[in-house]
Amino acid sequence: MKYLNCEIVVPDFEKWKSMFENDVSVQENAGLRLIHFWRSIDAPGHAFHPGQTFLVMKVQDVEKARKYFTQLPFTWARKGMRAILRWEWRFTEDVALPAA
Repeated sequence: MKYLNCEIVVPDFEKWKSMFENDVSVQENAGLRLIHFWRSIDAPGHAFHPGQTFLVMKVQDVEKARKYFTQLPFTWARKGMRAILRWEWRFTEDVALPAA
């Protein structure tokens, strides 16, 4: 199984979350399905990390997903999210653990 692991820091978490949730059909068309979503409890309102979010999505098609995530900052900018403070994402896959 392939996954997309992502960390995003935005200045307005609620606005970003709303945009992300409204984008589900586009995510599905890109072969992505959200399976985990977290928000930092260390500094949820801290001036340097106001909206630190972590998510994991299942990936059906890596190239379609890569295209979606490459274009995403421009999509967010068109929808009014003017600044993304930090954005990192990686594709990962399951690795079999050795038998105990």
